Amino acid sequence: MVIYCIKLFGIDALEYNGMTAKEAAIIGGTAMAWYAIFNGLGRIVWGMVSDKIGRKNSIIAMTLFQGVIVLMTYHVFITYGFTSGFVIAACVIGFNFGGNFALFPAITADFFGNKRVGSNYGWMFTAYGIAGIIGPQLAGYFKDSAHGSGSPGVWMTPFIIAGVACLAGSILMKLTKPPQMDMEEENALNHKLRMNKA
Repeated sequence: MVIYCIKLFGIDALEYNGMTAKEAAIIGGTAMAWYAIFNGLGRIVWGMVSDKIGRKNSIIAMTLFQGVIVLMTYHVFITYGFTSGFVIAACVIGFNFGGNFALFPAITADFFGNKRVGSNYGWMFTAYGIAGIIGPQLAGYFKDSAHGSGSPGVWMTPFIIAGVACLAGSILMKLTKPPQMDMEEENALNHKLRMNKA
């Protein structure tokens, strides 16, 4: 949802704060270019962070940080309309979303084992695909319901939904525990870990 609406929201907000449509479109495009760069960096950096503090703690930190940033992006940018602030917000959002691609497959392997990671991650990634269809539709609905309004206020609901979803994800991850393995699987995993250390 945020990937879809961040550029359109930025253009509306910049025009609302006095920029021409052409200037706003250029800055919106620039913000999305930086979003893509930081999305790639996020995959590397969040992977490194997870090696230090663990997958679960990394996902909790990432989703908590993302929720706060998404909510702030709308409210702070509407109030102040800083061009640099919009580009920075796009970078941070891209950086955190990039972390999904590093952390989610890794924690799937941690929870269910490498033997089943292919099928389990396929199910897990289905949620991303569903969100990729429903999220933009939902954001577009709120924009269309404003009947062509140029006011950036129409974007508040999608940002709130996305921000709250990220915060809820942080809470869910905190409460989530790996499934219990049977004794045979646990012994095999412990043997494999000992062999890797040797």
